[in-house]
Amino acid sequence: MNTPPDKSADAILRVLGHLDPPEDLYSVSGARLYDQITAGDLTELPEILAAARQTTGPILELAAGSGRITRPLLALGRPLTAVDSSPEMLAMLAERIATKAFNPRGVPTVLVEADMSRFEVDGGFGCVVLGASSITLLDTLGRKELFRRVRNALAPDGRFLLTVLNADSHQPSEGHDGGTTVSALGDDAFLITVESRDPVNGARHVTMIHVGFNEGGTYRSSAYSSDIAFVSNALIEEEVLAEGLTILGRRPVRMATQVPGLNDIELWVCGR
Repeated sequence: MNTPPDKSADAILRVLGHLDPPEDLYSVSGARLYDQITAGDLTELPEILAAARQTTGPILELAAGSGRITRPLLALGRPLTAVDSSPEMLAMLAERIATKAFNPRGVPTVLVEADMSRFEVDGGFGCVVLGASSITLLDTLGRKELFRRVRNALAPDGRFLLTVLNADSHQPSEGHDGGTTVSALGDDAFLITVESRDPVNGARHVTMIHVGFNEGGTYRSSAYSSDIAFVSNALIEEEVLAEGLTILGRRPVRMATQVPGLNDIELWVCGR
């Protein structure tokens, strides 16, 4: 999935004197920035936990990252397997899981380095979680493979908890640009987020530019980018059903941190 070059982000990078192209957001240094940005985001946690409490047995979390959702899931006291494709993210997660503050109940946890559509685990999970609307990072074949593997991983009465962004209510108008926002990031840095939209398929291209200040007033910059598909809920539902899963319920997700252009998120509760 490729979106058109972002002219606004290119212009900002030129002004900053940043000559290198943006790295992937899920690179080693990008993973650290992503962790810092999302550390305090409580979006979807109440909804996921409420649904997870209605299940029993071990939990499988896909695209776990550095543990934003993992930590509250561990509080349920059930064995957990966390899957992520980023070694850097998993390293941060492993370090945190070893602490009592993050894992006070000492829940047994297995970390698996794998793409969320290519993971291999034993079955019998009472709950499989894929949060942060991460389904938008996969193409059609990736989503199909993920849903197939989730079905195989679920216990007969298990539940698949999936958050989705309703693309049907976010169609871009002609010439629409997602815009540019600037936000503080600690005491000596700020973050410039530039979003552009593909008018054909609605895909979002997000560039994050991190600017940190050194002593003496000099600064350093780093840039990261990510492409996010806007997939119709009707299409995702069709793909879920095609792989033998059933959507048992849909619940609105309250946005704890407001992001322009990102709202109307649902939690889908699916079963076999």
